[in-house]
Amino acid sequence: MRRMNTGRIIVASGVAEQRKELRAALEFERHQVVEAETAGQTVDRVCSEPYDALLLGSGIGGSGPCDLCRTIRPKSDVGVIVLADQDTRQSKIDVLNAGADDFVPIPFVLPELLARVRAIVRRVTQSHEGRQIVLQDRAIDLRSHKVKGPSGRVVHLTPKEFSVLQHLVAHAEKPLTHQSLAQSVWQRDAGSEIEYLRIVIKQLRRKLEPDPGNPRYIHTERSVGYRFHMPAPAGQSAPTELASRSSLAG
Repeated sequence: MRRMNTGRIIVASGVAEQRKELRAALEFERHQVVEAETAGQTVDRVCSEPYDALLLGSGIGGSGPCDLCRTIRPKSDVGVIVLADQDTRQSKIDVLNAGADDFVPIPFVLPELLARVRAIVRRVTQSHEGRQIVLQDRAIDLRSHKVKGPSGRVVHLTPKEFSVLQHLVAHAEKPLTHQSLAQSVWQRDAGSEIEYLRIVIKQLRRKLEPDPGNPRYIHTERSVGYRFHMPAPAGQSAPTELASRSSLAG
């Protein structure tokens, strides 16, 4: 039986030194790691066995990150983190729309990257174990779009509420800007949708939070956007670096 919050991970990069660095750090945290250095090898790995996460790094021969994500996504629900040389708003939007779960610019801060890997592994593992996200006092049923709360109380999510929540959960512990979240959910220019996004967040907090005025799960990142806090499994602590950055005010 594997340890909680460790997973099977593919490190895909055409740069041998990058693969070596990432593999050493991941194996230190007890993840099981395999490598790939071309697009073909990466797809073969993803399709050959169930993996929890794919780190898509630099210099992959045969395909760009967006094309590779589009190829992988119909074949697997592996969590994909793109390590990108280009750190622009459009490049982030492009890889997320192509099916990636996260975007980390190069050079990256290794402890933060490892925290994001843990969040991805936790999310993928939970989705494999029943399509429910179990929080401290309630559960989100991803099949029925319901939130099951204390005393058996059940609330239904509208399609847009579910889309926003699903995107926040898929990028748990990562601050998402208003613009990128709105763009990813509405699939069009984000400028006119930001106010609507704020309304949806307010509705979600009413349905999800024990105290909507002091949110436990959907945190506001001041001057940035929102971040979904995924509580650590029993007996583990949440990543301190990420957990301490948030302002809880709505």
